[in-house]
Amino acid sequence: MLAIKSIKSRLLLWIGLPFTALAFLALLSSYLLLTRQINETFDDMLLNAAERLERRIYTVDGALRINMHYFSISTLGSRGEGKIFYRMLEVDGDMIAGFQGLGDPPTDLSEPVFYDVTYAGNELRAVALTFPFSRGRENVNIEVIVAESKEARYTLTNDFMVTLTGLTIVAGILAITIAWLAIYHGLAPLNSVSQALSRRSPHDLQPLEDDAPKEIRPLILSINQLMLRIRRSIESTQQLNADVSHQLRTPISEIRALTEISLKTTQEPAVRANLIEIQRISEHASHTVQQLLKYAKTRSELMDETHLEAVDLVTICQDACAQTATSIYQKGQELSFDQPHTISKVLGDPIMLLWLVINLIENASLHAGGAEAYQGPIDIALTTQQQQVILTVNDQGIGVEEAQLGKLTERFSRHNPHAPGSGLGLAIVEQIATAHAALLSFNNRPQGGFAVTVAFPAMQPPALQYE
Repeated sequence: MLAIKSIKSRLLLWIGLPFTALAFLALLSSYLLLTRQINETFDDMLLNAAERLERRIYTVDGALRINMHYFSISTLGSRGEGKIFYRMLEVDGDMIAGFQGLGDPPTDLSEPVFYDVTYAGNELRAVALTFPFSRGRENVNIEVIVAESKEARYTLTNDFMVTLTGLTIVAGILAITIAWLAIYHGLAPLNSVSQALSRRSPHDLQPLEDDAPKEIRPLILSINQLMLRIRRSIESTQQLNADVSHQLRTPISEIRALTEISLKTTQEPAVRANLIEIQRISEHASHTVQQLLKYAKTRSELMDETHLEAVDLVTICQDACAQTATSIYQKGQELSFDQPHTISKVLGDPIMLLWLVINLIENASLHAGGAEAYQGPIDIALTTQQQQVILTVNDQGIGVEEAQLGKLTERFSRHNPHAPGSGLGLAIVEQIATAHAALLSFNNRPQGGFAVTVAFPAMQPPALQYE
């Protein structure tokens, strides 16, 4: 048996199957009851017709005769299909009238007897009885048999059953329709929970509202408890990551300080080479620790939306340019910001958004040249399009292979192994973009270079209030 995974289908099945079985039993019981009642009614009419024959007998010169001019048998629903056969004779005597070959009753006739008989290819229902008749001074017993074909009974039974079956089918369709509507409305709270979960961001672990019928409150409670456990597990992992990163900052800083002091006090070429390498490694470790701290703090599922505010991205981009300009110019690169006259604000965390822009600038500075140092411009632009604020950071470097575009946001993934870096920059950018419901995209520019685009939903201005 195939597994039925839909609750709605299961409910319809368990409502439909018993209803079908009950309908079948009801039709069968109705058929048996109707057949019995119709047969009893027809038998009563048949007996009444046989008894009326007594009044049709008279004598002529001592011989028995029967007057059939006004003799009839009333039938129900025969529609002219029924056939009537009869036989009258003296008990142990001569035939009076009727059909000689009509079958005899199976028992004696101390009382009327009903039986089935076949005559001239017809299935008949017959009644036989006897009654005394005075012929002059002599009393004789007359045997009367009246038989009727069964077509009328069958026709009436079929008419009743067709009508009853039709009514049962209509009632079944109505019942299933009502059941489907009841199930649909009964499962509406579950559908609401499903829609609420489907509309959420994959990182939204806020508890569901519990204003639901008591039958599904245990389910909502279980989901909320699961979300709470997941959130606590993520917070614990992120806190551990942050603690480890924070604890590493002090020894790394000490290593850098000792390295700088040692470089000032020694002139041995081999020692200085080792110290310079230690200095490079410690600087890389320090940068990685800082990036890990940012990565731990920018998880979208841990963002508190109540602390978000209206942020001006123009100011954010200006601050990011100010913080990175020195290192950019020292590398012989150029940094430009196409500042728009007016731009819509976005709802977000200003510190995270600043990290996002700085990471995009540093990523372009480190990786735009590939194996060689990049000596070109890095352009930042803000535009408004279809209720979105579009942030674009592009360069004029060598670009990125198409096969690598989908891997750029993977943690510790570095498409340019020749450049220093932690492999976390674009992963942090993706987390911040996700936390702000922004769309992050990468593409190689047709004129050369690489572009990163972040599309933020723009905040709508408050509606004017009219009195």
